[in-house]
Amino acid sequence: MVIVRKLEYLVALAREQHFARAAAACHVSQPTLSAAIQQLEIELGAQIVKRGRRFEGFTAAGELVLAWAQRMTNETVRLQERLTDQQDNSSGTLRIGLLGSTVPLMKTFTVPFQRQYAKVNLRMIVQNAFETQQAIEEGSIDVGITYLDKNARHYSRSQALYTEEYELLIRRGTRFSGQNNVPWEALKELPLCLMIPNMGVFGAEESEILNEALRKTPHILTTAIWMVMDHVRSGKWASVLPRPVRIMISEDPQLEAIPLPPTGTPSTVGIVLPRAEPKSQPAEAFFEIARSSESLKMLAKLLASPTGSRDRSLQKVK
Repeated sequence: MVIVRKLEYLVALAREQHFARAAAACHVSQPTLSAAIQQLEIELGAQIVKRGRRFEGFTAAGELVLAWAQRMTNETVRLQERLTDQQDNSSGTLRIGLLGSTVPLMKTFTVPFQRQYAKVNLRMIVQNAFETQQAIEEGSIDVGITYLDKNARHYSRSQALYTEEYELLIRRGTRFSGQNNVPWEALKELPLCLMIPNMGVFGAEESEILNEALRKTPHILTTAIWMVMDHVRSGKWASVLPRPVRIMISEDPQLEAIPLPPTGTPSTVGIVLPRAEPKSQPAEAFFEIARSSESLKMLAKLLASPTGSRDRSLQKVK
């Protein structure tokens, strides 16, 4: 049996935590799956699965093999996609991992990309910076939009896009309305409706400040941006969001965004490509579009737009 198939069985077992369910997921019988894993143990000379009547987890050696298996299966999928792309670079799927805070900016890149690669599908996955780094290393994404930091060694190319800033989102006419800036300390005085900290919308320092504020004020936590906006629109709650979200409220006269001061050294958000080979032509093209002077000028314009204005800059990207 090809070793890749055995590794797929191992990954399925880790995911399902049950021999029968793992076998069903792989469309084989349970004895076939169990025998394949036992054969893999013989070939590697190490016990992988803890012995018992039921699945009880992996041994220490098994955890190492599992990590390797996950990388290998991801690389196999990646290779298959690359071979398909090599035959026809005008089709396939481009996998992009991105910070939740960058979602409102994506049309700046996707619209011109679609003009060049009309048949290429985009799979865009919201991740935090750590998850993006892992996905880059595992080969499960082709492009990352994340914080640029000391982990740049994991990438073959990177380009800074903008510096992250944050704003207090309120209903017009409520407390702090019309002010030029608001201190972070003021958050402890307001009922808050927030995207869950640590989920890819906030940086580490901002998440720490927000978690402290949540211990002192009544709040709602959610994963839905529309719930945040709907509750802030009521005037009963305020929120904190990265500056790109102002694009989403630019057509809403009820909402107002007020700058919050930097919490330390501002984080730089950028686009990155993995070191893995073979290179993806659509990924390279997406990267070039993002780093183009036209895209960088558009980002600067969008992020500098007056809060609550009727800015239609994004609609000009055709």
